[in-house]
Amino acid sequence: MIQPRIQTAEYWGATFALTEADIEQIYNHFLEVERPQTAVDLAEVIIRFRVANEHSRIKKLLSGRAIYQPQNSYAIGDELVFPALQFANGAVTAVRDGRNPQIGPFRVITVAIEGKEREFATDLKTDHPLNATDGDALTNLVDVNVEQVIARHGADIAAKVGAELSKRAEFVRLGEQWFVKGLMAEVNIGHLHLAEAVLEMFEGGPLGTEQIVPHLDMDTGVGPEVLIFSLNYALLQDGRFDEVAPRGKVAWFLRRLEPEGVQQIPDRLHYSPIPYDRALLSPQLILLERELDDEWSEVESPRVQQLVVFTLLFPHRLMGVIPLSSRIRPLFPPSNSARQRILLVDDETNQEIEAWVVRDGRYLFGLAEWYAQNEIPIGGFVHLQPGPEPGILSLGYDRRRPQREWVRLATAVDHRIQFELKRRSVSCGYDDLMIVGTDTIAAIDALWRRAESQQRTIASLLAELFPQLAQLNPQNTVHAKTLYSALNMIRRVPPGPLFAELVRHPAFQPVGDHYWQFDKNRWQES
Repeated sequence: MIQPRIQTAEYWGATFALTEADIEQIYNHFLEVERPQTAVDLAEVIIRFRVANEHSRIKKLLSGRAIYQPQNSYAIGDELVFPALQFANGAVTAVRDGRNPQIGPFRVITVAIEGKEREFATDLKTDHPLNATDGDALTNLVDVNVEQVIARHGADIAAKVGAELSKRAEFVRLGEQWFVKGLMAEVNIGHLHLAEAVLEMFEGGPLGTEQIVPHLDMDTGVGPEVLIFSLNYALLQDGRFDEVAPRGKVAWFLRRLEPEGVQQIPDRLHYSPIPYDRALLSPQLILLERELDDEWSEVESPRVQQLVVFTLLFPHRLMGVIPLSSRIRPLFPPSNSARQRILLVDDETNQEIEAWVVRDGRYLFGLAEWYAQNEIPIGGFVHLQPGPEPGILSLGYDRRRPQREWVRLATAVDHRIQFELKRRSVSCGYDDLMIVGTDTIAAIDALWRRAESQQRTIASLLAELFPQLAQLNPQNTVHAKTLYSALNMIRRVPPGPLFAELVRHPAFQPVGDHYWQFDKNRWQES
């Protein structure tokens, strides 16, 4: 089958690259439409441009030239076009008789094509697929199905368009849209000051760009899409403004009016990576690490879940955050912003909670009041699930009738942490191995600061915690989950380094089912 090169997968494949003519066509397209375009839009422009150019090229080649058909006769000097060779063309330079007893008499012509001579059979009296009976049949081959090309190759070409435009300073990208810098509306410092004032009137935001533009007295001769794109670009360059909407939407907030726990990561949530030998972790400990699903554990959730239940840890309860762990992260709409404002809705009371995704800190901020209002303990079960639209999530916990339960309570005595069992009213389902609390938050906070300043190792902290926790158990053992929950009261540590230290140090002895004993006779800090 004769097929124009521009309809082949090879043409649009790995070797396809944009030319300066393509870039000029993109620029002209922007001048014509006068509005931002996606890479997909621009890929379609390039495909149509290339197809039109090829169409013109082939039509020009066919003009004044004969289409080679084996059944015809040709003389020296005849100009021929060869559709089967991607419409290559050349002049006949020689004619001779051919010999092949099986097909009878025929002639052979020599044609110079791009500086090389090639031979072709003519005067063939037998049927041949290159013999066209309809004079328009070959001409019609240049009519490429553009929509089919776009459907098959548009996404790949769009990626190449984006990659090429990103190298050129005259083009600007915001989200999925591109525009020419020289066609953008003017946004001066006065406009930015007014934008700040508008957001301040609305308590910092969030406001969509289309809500801000009418207050700025910008150039009315420019289309609204260009005004919005230009203002978005200017706001993005100014540190006073934060873009806080899910991907696909745009909303702005004044950075200085964001909650303190959003502007900077609280010390209690900061984790400095601790080097450890991961080979020390048994498959069972790795499974336990995955179950705990700490946001700083380098594990991936085996599947995306619609409903995620997590166990509240002390630093998360203290700072009023939800950890962005491997199971929780997929619930949040993707965004290019470091901070993203979302809405949580209590699935029982429909109470709305304004919260903030802080991706660098791997947490969702804004739950302190909700935790306190519902008296959710450390070790309590909290759940999340997607809401009716991006940027809204449903929030709840394992609600139960209040009952008095035995709870581990931490106190500080002589600059050391101690634990005791006391009854407390609990109205939330919880993990018995992780429930722990304190009536002296300031004292525990002082222990954490002391451990930070002294740069205490995990091993030394475990040696302090272990005897205190072990005395609460008749077997004098402590579960790894309990150690994890308690340790995080005085230092932010994910399970991996903690488990590795339990395995590495001879003072910690496994007794089965993730329970451990502490042999003080083997204790020596290394």
